[in-house]
Amino acid sequence: MAASSRIIPLYLFSTLMLGLASNAAFTQADTVLHLSPVTVTASRLQGWQPGSGEAPIDSLQLAMQGTQDVAEALRQQAGLYIRDYGAGNIATASARGASAAHTAVLWNGIPLQDPMLGLTDLSILPVFLFNDIRFIPGGSSALWGSGAVGGVIHLNGQLASSGEWGARYLGELGSFGLFTQGLSVTYGGKAFTNSSRIFYRQAKNDYPYRDIFGKQRQLPNASSRQWGIMQENTFKINAHQQLSVHLWWQEAGREIPPTRVQATSQARQDDGALRTALNWQWTGARSSYIVRMAASGSRLVYKDSLTHTFSDSKTRSLLGELESTHALGQRLHLKAGLHTNLLSAASDAYTQQPRQERAAVFAALRWWNKKERWQAVLNGRQEWVDGTAGPFTPSLSIYGQLSPRLACGLSVSRNYRLPTFNDLYWPQGGNPALKPESGWNQSVFLRTKKQWQQWQIHGELTGFNLNINNWIAWIPQGTYWAPENVRQVWSRGGEARSGARLDSRAGIWSLQAQYSFTRSTSEQSVQPGDASLHRQLIYTPAHQARASLSWQYQGWYAAYIHEWAGKVYTLPDHSEALPSASVGMLQASYSWLLGKAAFSAYLSIDNCWDNSYERVINRPMPGRGIRVGIRGSLD
Repeated sequence: MAASSRIIPLYLFSTLMLGLASNAAFTQADTVLHLSPVTVTASRLQGWQPGSGEAPIDSLQLAMQGTQDVAEALRQQAGLYIRDYGAGNIATASARGASAAHTAVLWNGIPLQDPMLGLTDLSILPVFLFNDIRFIPGGSSALWGSGAVGGVIHLNGQLASSGEWGARYLGELGSFGLFTQGLSVTYGGKAFTNSSRIFYRQAKNDYPYRDIFGKQRQLPNASSRQWGIMQENTFKINAHQQLSVHLWWQEAGREIPPTRVQATSQARQDDGALRTALNWQWTGARSSYIVRMAASGSRLVYKDSLTHTFSDSKTRSLLGELESTHALGQRLHLKAGLHTNLLSAASDAYTQQPRQERAAVFAALRWWNKKERWQAVLNGRQEWVDGTAGPFTPSLSIYGQLSPRLACGLSVSRNYRLPTFNDLYWPQGGNPALKPESGWNQSVFLRTKKQWQQWQIHGELTGFNLNINNWIAWIPQGTYWAPENVRQVWSRGGEARSGARLDSRAGIWSLQAQYSFTRSTSEQSVQPGDASLHRQLIYTPAHQARASLSWQYQGWYAAYIHEWAGKVYTLPDHSEALPSASVGMLQASYSWLLGKAAFSAYLSIDNCWDNSYERVINRPMPGRGIRVGIRGSLD
């Protein structure tokens, strides 16, 4: 309740200030008519981090990966490491040497992180449900609050424009019992738009592997099944107002196979989630307002008859947000807003049901020069948790177009992460005295592009530095483990991207390559004899690389993609490690038109070299697998 007492005066103050700033937009219509038109960027989803090097996933690759999960789609992003436990099982993303808990995942601006674990399982988020998936590297706590330390993954929808309608179908069969279907219907009218999507996927995941004795076995107890539905509508109230409604219901059930050192397993995990959101937006000539409300609930049931284990966990979130943008001039925008989020959890592992109230006020100033070659955004955010102030998180983001062929970007930010419910309240080891993790993040990039005859060439170099204080780690405390603020972590490194495209009579050829180096170490520790001191963090590869070659001609498409990750340590003292892993993929498709309908048949050979590898120790990944499918659309 202490946080509520702070929210009310903050709300009144911000409303008063925003009302004064936008008085002309609402009450002085004659004055507004004489002002030059200004484009107001309503949401902070885009345009408010120009110096961070935003990286959307290529639309063609997104279409090819429509039956995959978000984890697979994000493997092509430099600086991200996907840690998964095998096909159909948990997958998380860590960025720039931070942990998976330092990567925020947002659905249309709504956080998806589990408040008990602080993580988002990307393996149960199907690509088919989203039009736009992008990764923004670096710290974003000034915009999005706790957890946005290493980077932010945005999952966005895109509703149809006025006069548009369409339907899309996707079906796929594959190795190891894979079967996938997806159907979407969209409609755009003058006052109403609709987007309906439904998705289903199942797999046996019974691929061969070798146990610790070298004996080849078939993975047992590994089947998975998931389905989801997403419904999104917008209602245009008048020329200035719009209301949008979003609903996402999803369920996933999966068996958890044994590790390479286990003979058998009867473990199973069932996940379910219902997420709803309601957005109201008012847009004027020089101002815009957004009121966002969201409610979500999730449930995770884990059971294992062999170990007589049963766990039933539920989480809930009620979110409210006011966001306003005002054009103070032709090249100066002010954004300010209020945020509140009520989180709660219930689990048979807890002795009580934890509850947490977060409140925040944020503001940003965006400037660009007359020719729009330079942009600068100054952000600031202050958050309170149950009435206690957290770290103030400012950020500065600058983008500059040095010449028609050369651009640069700079980002400096302070970021933080709050302890999870498990960190605070786990019955044996939970520590209510934990401090938030916090630190500074800096990055700089240089980008170039050149067109020469039939060639288009581009390249980008990025350097980053990240410090995290009060890093939370679970350490032994006698007969049990407990979380403590034990470490100071320093992550630094660089990323390189390059590409070339050739438009010729023989088709369009495209070559893409990227490499990332990450050195992430524990620099200080309060734990006596900490074996991780000055060593690379576990499950953080120092080197990663990816390259692809693709060809398009008329309706034909073919591509080869190769990914490589260096050695990954699995214990803090580096006594155990996974060797480097190399995986190749072949893709081919043919597209054709039949009246107003468009069709595409495709073939994908995953892990085409049939390499044996792991991303989590003793959790084998699948060998060579084939997927065939068809996509159809009618517009």
